[in-house]
Amino acid sequence: MRLVRIFVGLVSIACGALTDEVAALDFSADRIVKNGTSVVTAHVNAKADRWRFEFSYPQGGASVIIVRMDRRSSWLIFSKRRLYLEVPIASDHKLVVSETMEGEISREFVGDETLQGHPTELFEVTVKEDGTVRQYYRWVTKAQRFPLKTVSKQGQWSEEFRRVVFTEQSPYLFELPQRLDPAVPRESMQAPSSGGQHSEEEQQ
Repeated sequence: MRLVRIFVGLVSIACGALTDEVAALDFSADRIVKNGTSVVTAHVNAKADRWRFEFSYPQGGASVIIVRMDRRSSWLIFSKRRLYLEVPIASDHKLVVSETMEGEISREFVGDETLQGHPTELFEVTVKEDGTVRQYYRWVTKAQRFPLKTVSKQGQWSEEFRRVVFTEQSPYLFELPQRLDPAVPRESMQAPSSGGQHSEEEQQ
């Protein structure tokens, strides 16, 4: 079975943003993550401590990821096979929509911009992680303090939320669908570490 081989790479791409838990904010949006030549698009629903990624094109066979912080687990849903895989929550599963970035050491206000109809503040953010300093441009909405777009200064990595709607999300979106069978992973297989948000720069 190839489910375990593919699920970690999928989660790493889909949930590229790392750091603290998602802010207590209900919203839906289309999320585009670019990492080098890779582009992954997913529709995101978020509600407090749980969120759902539904991919435009299935990634490695999985079409949906549901993350439940209250259960301390994630469900990877393989719709075509009518299977799901439950795994512990790793850092790569986390969706981060806080204003600040992990390891942020400074930020400089660049100016005001309107992005996708949202008044935003543009910052140049400096981050230090594992002794490496990186810089990003980050657009934050004025009303919700939501990171609408983040781009590495080198241009190799970006995360953007489009068609964002800040409204209450149905709790049923974050429940495991019925009529799915559990997938049994191979115990001998170990998941590789994920590159996460900064992987493209570390490879340069």
